[in-house]
Amino acid sequence: MQAVSGLLFSLFALVHLTNTALAVLGADLYNDFQTAARSVYQSPLLEVVLIATLVVHIVSGVLRMRARRGSKASPPLRLRLHRYAAYYLAIFIFGHIAATRLPALLAGAPPFFGGVSFSMHFAPWWFYPYYALLGIAGLYHAFYGIPVALGVVGVRAPQWVRRGPGFWVPVATGAGVIIAAVLAFGGFLYDIDDPFDNDYARAYEAATTYFTGDEP
Repeated sequence: MQAVSGLLFSLFALVHLTNTALAVLGADLYNDFQTAARSVYQSPLLEVVLIATLVVHIVSGVLRMRARRGSKASPPLRLRLHRYAAYYLAIFIFGHIAATRLPALLAGAPPFFGGVSFSMHFAPWWFYPYYALLGIAGLYHAFYGIPVALGVVGVRAPQWVRRGPGFWVPVATGAGVIIAAVLAFGGFLYDIDDPFDNDYARAYEAATTYFTGDEP
């Protein structure tokens, strides 16, 4: 169950990571890709399937973690990092989904590039490390987990993907691209429009006013 659910959800994760990487090349390309991708994975049935798949993957992972309790075996570094990435993702993933989907569903304000940039400028002390770690954790968890999950269902990945430079070089390169994308959202790579002048920022400010009664 964990392997199959992980493989299914990894399809979405890879699309999401690709979208993030495109931020390095500019807001327009990022937004165009997101618009095209959202038209597919945010169809009602597929979105429910994705959420259900994610829940199954997390629950099965927690059950396996409980089954390992008391084991004195020391896993190798790559597996430990895989598990640490899973813990980080499990803690923040549903908050991330809520922060991106609720404004779109309730106010017609999906984040797009401007929304992500708004969050970076609104609380940089939180969102720079949060987004960088979220992207790198997702990348590492998928890149390590996909070959393992394929092996569970009887498909053996090439050895160069499973160990050595064939594993670490793509992961390190991808991590560098994610960090560059975070800097792009923050306006360090090129000039961007006013991050507070977009539908997502206005929806957040309206929600803040509604719940607190204070002007943002």
